[in-house]
Amino acid sequence: MSQQPSGWYDDPSNPDLLRYWDGVTWTSHTAPKKSPTASQSTIGQQPQPPTAPLPQGGAWQVPSGGQQGQETQQYPGQHSQQYQGYPGAGQYPGAPQAQQWLQGPVTEDGVPLASWGKRLLAWILDGIIIGIVVQLLTPIFVPEYNELVDRFTTALETSDQSAMNDFVSSIAGVSVKAGLLSWVVASVYAIAFWVTVAQTPGKMALRISVRRTDRPGPLDLTTAIKRRILPLVSTFIGLLTLIDGLWPLWDSKRQALHDKVASTYVTVGKQPRRPM
Repeated sequence: MSQQPSGWYDDPSNPDLLRYWDGVTWTSHTAPKKSPTASQSTIGQQPQPPTAPLPQGGAWQVPSGGQQGQETQQYPGQHSQQYQGYPGAGQYPGAPQAQQWLQGPVTEDGVPLASWGKRLLAWILDGIIIGIVVQLLTPIFVPEYNELVDRFTTALETSDQSAMNDFVSSIAGVSVKAGLLSWVVASVYAIAFWVTVAQTPGKMALRISVRRTDRPGPLDLTTAIKRRILPLVSTFIGLLTLIDGLWPLWDSKRQALHDKVASTYVTVGKQPRRPM
């Protein structure tokens, strides 16, 4: 017997919804059903009995006329259960038989993965917020920054070559300190949101969130820290930032490299809160 592939199918308990079948059993994830086209409509047609074998030990009695109280057709199995109007009225059948409606990569438990475009827009929004915070904190934690700006202004106004050389010789050390400050601010910002609500403000605006690959919910602290390791290395290797950011475009699970390091996904919607 061939196994029914995982995907979105008509919800056996609610004809207005789709439910995700993981290849073995139904999951708790549902989505609104798109309206069928005229050629797909089943209005006025007789309900069709299941065509695939049911799990061993289970059976359905399907009204041959499509209405309760009429003669029923017995399917093989050790036990029987009255089929009432729609599969799963009381419990789900063993495998879905309806047409798949939704396309696109999903997590192992059926949650749609966020597109690269939404991830990029969320990153830009978060970058603007982080940039403002860094600009406010730099004069406090990197006091040499103000002095360096003064040297640069003086060198331009006076066209003093020695002042310009002094500026160039000092810029490397200050740039490293400013870069580390920027990474620390971005890390505190991201980790604080990841471990509490699984969404930075940018992700909230785009209605996406981050989770572990093996379970939903906000990240634990260890996973959140792992997710920031690659961006730290990228601070010193600019090309790595570009590769990391573009990686979801061709990855089958839409993961960036930092997602692979931390075993995380970015998915559509919010994450369930941890139980108190």
